[in-house]
Amino acid sequence: MQTKQIRLTFLRPEQSLSIAQGDIILHALTSAGVPIKHACSNGVCGVCLTPLLDGEIDYEHRHPHGLNEKEKQNGYFLPCIATCKTDIAIAQPKVLVKPK
Repeated sequence: MQTKQIRLTFLRPEQSLSIAQGDIILHALTSAGVPIKHACSNGVCGVCLTPLLDGEIDYEHRHPHGLNEKEKQNGYFLPCIATCKTDIAIAQPKVLVKPK
């Protein structure tokens, strides 16, 4: 199975992680310990809203109900239901879990 890279531009130093093509982006981020707040995991609540800086994602048969038109136009996506079509780069998620 092919892998894709997710470049995490908001970490210092910048890092990348590999994801199997077809895997959900949120699962890859949380498995790697990347701090991202999430709730519904089905594209409805919008809590995991994240800026996509580069590359293409795919929602396949899922619909991003938690993403409005303005957010789409500003380059945001919902990693809870998205997969990587290409290597991608993301900026800091809109809502991060604060470290304890």
